[in-house]
Amino acid sequence: MTAIGDAISLTINGVRYAIPKDTEPNVIKGGDKITETQEYGDGTADSYVSKVIPKITGLRVKISKDNSDAFEQACGTPDIPIILTCVQKSYELTGSVVGEIEISATRGMTGEFEVHATDGTGIRET
Repeated sequence: MTAIGDAISLTINGVRYAIPKDTEPNVIKGGDKITETQEYGDGTADSYVSKVIPKITGLRVKISKDNSDAFEQACGTPDIPIILTCVQKSYELTGSVVGEIEISATRGMTGEFEVHATDGTGIRET
């Protein structure tokens, strides 16, 4: 696999957020995946296939007074455009910011969060 380079920014619903240098987002393409197995005493096992939602995990962004309202709104809005921009590649999806997100009162940095694709088309690479 080719190195893609550092994550640069995350654009959520048209608003660009800087990503801290030490952030390492993880892209999960989703689709049909073996999510569980049932093992038996004779050494055999059955595999169970489930649909896995495409998502990007391990995200963190810088929140400023200029973009804090937009971030709060995006966290409560489903089906919005999201773009993760890295040095050599971008990942695009229509989805939602998932979960309750902590924001540091001193640094204005979010805790880790994830975005999930919600429109059925998955994550597109450019």
